[in-house]
Amino acid sequence: MQVEVGCLRMSVTQSGCDVVIVLDGELDTRGRLRFRQQIHELLGRGGVDVTVDVGGLCAIDIAGMAALLRADLLLRGVHSTLRIRGASPAFMALLRSTGLTGRLQVDGASRRSGEAVSAATTGSVR
Repeated sequence: MQVEVGCLRMSVTQSGCDVVIVLDGELDTRGRLRFRQQIHELLGRGGVDVTVDVGGLCAIDIAGMAALLRADLLLRGVHSTLRIRGASPAFMALLRSTGLTGRLQVDGASRRSGEAVSAATTGSVR
């Protein structure tokens, strides 16, 4: 399934109990609402492990980061897990600057490892 909301493109694939959500563009206030809706749809299934690939994000604001944290909390409540994949150095810097390092399970390297990294304080994760 593919969804476009404002500047966010989201694709969702499921294989058994594993769900992969690929985010491209901007996870901002508008996009987080659709992301949250997708997580709530998954909650009804229970027992799914969710991987969110953030390697295609060029920006994330505080509402977007809060959506990832809330998804993690909700999934833990139904004995599921949330993993972040493809985090750029700027995304990791944003986690550090907000004191959230270690709060989200982050795996792997960025899909954009060769690109320049913008300042994390602006919310840009390129």
